[in-house]
Amino acid sequence: MPKALAKPPAAAKTETSHSDIFMSIKPEHISNIASRLKNHEYRKYRLPSSVRHIWFYTSAPISSLRYIAHISTAKIPGQVPEDGGLGNEDFNSGEKVSKFGYEILALWQLEEPITLQKAKVRGYLKGPPQKYCWVPQTVIEAFPLGKRSNVFTTGAEEAPAVRQRTISECLGIADTNE
Repeated sequence: MPKALAKPPAAAKTETSHSDIFMSIKPEHISNIASRLKNHEYRKYRLPSSVRHIWFYTSAPISSLRYIAHISTAKIPGQVPEDGGLGNEDFNSGEKVSKFGYEILALWQLEEPITLQKAKVRGYLKGPPQKYCWVPQTVIEAFPLGKRSNVFTTGAEEAPAVRQRTISECLGIADTNE
């Protein structure tokens, strides 16, 4: 009787975030977002409702991860303000192929871009994202807000709120000064 072949060891499953995705973007589009000429990112498909951050992989010739956007929930044609943002009017009138728009509420830039080669060696990506892929939790932990510089934050209500807790809140007691 032939000997059974040993199964290869199972690959360790990488824990991913359900709020952050990697997504490819052309250099001219990320440039327009960073300069605030473009204030929405448009896609043919709806992103999962849990997604709040897009880590943009800028395609060739840049081929690196540099920008992270905080985004709104999905908008459909007619829901995007026609405030001069590139593509907004076309999206609302149904002239774009894209069916979903995501407002860029805040944009951060990594202190040092992550090249595709580094991302592959570190296991962040297998190649350029084709649609989108989940960001490993280790990436989020390796690049906290302190390692990103804020490019801009809008005054939109969905932008992440940052508030320091009072000592009373930390201790779980009522604050009588209010």
